[in-house]
Amino acid sequence: MRTIHYSIRLALVLVVVALFYLSVTFLFHQVIALPVLLTLLFITFCTERLWALLAWLSPIFGTVDTKEQEHLVEYELARSQRYRSHLVIAAIRETKRISLHIVAQNFRTTDIVLRSSAGYLLVLMPGITLEQALPALKRVAMVLPIKDVVVADESMLQITAKVQSEARNILPVEMRKICVQAFDAKLASIKSGENESDEPGIYTLLEPAAINNIV
Repeated sequence: MRTIHYSIRLALVLVVVALFYLSVTFLFHQVIALPVLLTLLFITFCTERLWALLAWLSPIFGTVDTKEQEHLVEYELARSQRYRSHLVIAAIRETKRISLHIVAQNFRTTDIVLRSSAGYLLVLMPGITLEQALPALKRVAMVLPIKDVVVADESMLQITAKVQSEARNILPVEMRKICVQAFDAKLASIKSGENESDEPGIYTLLEPAAINNIV
């Protein structure tokens, strides 16, 4: 389906460019130069294929379509909230950039591995509790070059969103923004902390004492 989509889009772009050039030559009474037309079509083809190449390389260098990422996070947050199902989100800071394909091989096929705009990894693990997710995260931290991991379950995410927002019903878009900002702040505090070491550490987004005080 993706190949068909790209083919149709490419054909439409080529047709629009050709019609634009023909319209300009007609309005200004210019002779249609076949080499110019072919050059424009070639440049258009290369530009269009470049976006497809970047999308193919996105698991290695990061993602191109950030909107698709945001929709995935919002969907999982909304589904967890609507059906009261378990959801664990882990923010992983690497010592060096790792391909998303390699990271995903160490998780379940139902888990989603993304790269945030801040550069760290986001792993969405639906359907499991925090206790069930920790062994997998510890194993990944030992296998891959990872500095630290911040993990949160659905209760921590909901508490974080309620503290930051006064609205009773928080929209998935707002909840995603609040949760991502919380992960950003937690990782930044760990990075700037004096106790930062070369050994990978696993931290929770909220400490148990803070959860008890809020609840």
